[in-house]
Amino acid sequence: MPFTKGTKRGAPRDSRSDSEDELATKPTKKNKTSKTEGSASGVDKEGNAFWDLSNKRRIGISQFKNTTFINIREYYEKDGEILPGKKGISLTVAQYETLVKVIPAINEKLRTIGHDVENVKEGGGDAPTAVDSPKKPVKEQSKAKKSNIEATSDEEST
Repeated sequence: MPFTKGTKRGAPRDSRSDSEDELATKPTKKNKTSKTEGSASGVDKEGNAFWDLSNKRRIGISQFKNTTFINIREYYEKDGEILPGKKGISLTVAQYETLVKVIPAINEKLRTIGHDVENVKEGGGDAPTAVDSPKKPVKEQSKAKKSNIEATSDEEST
């Protein structure tokens, strides 16, 4: 049978050998383990302290031209080394202090829009810990909302 361009047909499944079937299967994808169970801390190869936020994000403290910076940055892995990426921000100590002062207001705003955020107590430990004080109860809506069908039928009846 002559070869015709543009038509590809594989051999029928019955004529394939077992080794071809093994090659045809896709390899299974390995799940990467994340470090979100607590903020792991350590020291990088330059001697700077860091704390993991997630699998690829860290907060670190570094020195540059006699100035201390707090870096919040994404990292990537190349040749077995973890290197800083382009995405991130470096805060001076003054900017960091301002951020720390506004965190309670940010947490309160997050609570008002429905996120469950806990306050952390000051202590300088390796991992943040929750404050033992009772949480403020979130305001519950006092009257039940009517569904659109009920609201429409109420409007028609009046």
